[in-house]
Amino acid sequence: MKKTTLTYLFLTGLLVVTGGIALTNGASHFSLLALSPTAQNTLFNIRLPRILAALLAGATVAVSGALFQAALRNPIADPGIMGVASGAHLFALLGGLIIPGLFFNRVLWALAGGWLAFELLVRFQPKMDPYRLILVGVAINAMFSGFTALIPTMPGQSSLSLATVTWTQTTLLAVLGLGGLIIAVLLAPWGNYLKVSDAQLVSLGQSPQRLRCGLLLTAVFLAATTTACVGVLAFIGIIVPHLGRQLVGHDYNRLLPFTMLAGGWLLLFFDTLGRLVIQPSELPATALLAIFGGPCLIWILKGGTTHA
Repeated sequence: MKKTTLTYLFLTGLLVVTGGIALTNGASHFSLLALSPTAQNTLFNIRLPRILAALLAGATVAVSGALFQAALRNPIADPGIMGVASGAHLFALLGGLIIPGLFFNRVLWALAGGWLAFELLVRFQPKMDPYRLILVGVAINAMFSGFTALIPTMPGQSSLSLATVTWTQTTLLAVLGLGGLIIAVLLAPWGNYLKVSDAQLVSLGQSPQRLRCGLLLTAVFLAATTTACVGVLAFIGIIVPHLGRQLVGHDYNRLLPFTMLAGGWLLLFFDTLGRLVIQPSELPATALLAIFGGPCLIWILKGGTTHA
């Protein structure tokens, strides 16, 4: 318990420090003690929604990955690698083209695309081991990414990323994302139940299908809504839950809160780093995540994955 408490305190400290750096540093540097009208506009209309969106998006994608791993009993499941996020991204772009003036329409389309990708994946699950299933997910991801590349960029249409996030997207992500995270925490015991076999669950009076469906619906909802607001975020859903199992254990009642905090901090850290390294330009957080996440995934696979 002491180790868990220290872990949460350390994470909270990291969040505060990183958030302060992200708020006051960038192409322009400000002191919070003396803000000009221009500085106030930059802080409250550009940086603050971006910081909040990074925290929320990192938390939701990380928790989505943890729920996928629990439901599929697959410790390397992730909405980014397995095609769910790319399916949501493709359909979100299509929704933006069909009804460009209504942002919430993108979210509805993203939910449909994420669920379609997941349905394709589920068809293969009973016949494959976890590693082969991931390969199918990679193929689905490549297919949807290819379709996305074929969609022409329309005038006035901005790409989905943290760099272009607005208060509208951040507010929508806050409402939907926080709602999904609350549901995830309430369903955390279901992740613990699914550690045993389906036969054992039935003997205990539990329905494996109901438990699995509840976790998967929540995971797809979190991944799709986040993708609709800020784009595809890969590797967070694998790295953060894996690290959490090393630090706070396999109990989902403790793992999910850790995953929220660590996922939010990790994305905020890379987004802030990308804004600071080549000022006044910036590197996208997604690129830095890929550079960091690829070797981490190799290390996880080389060391042998723990059960979800």
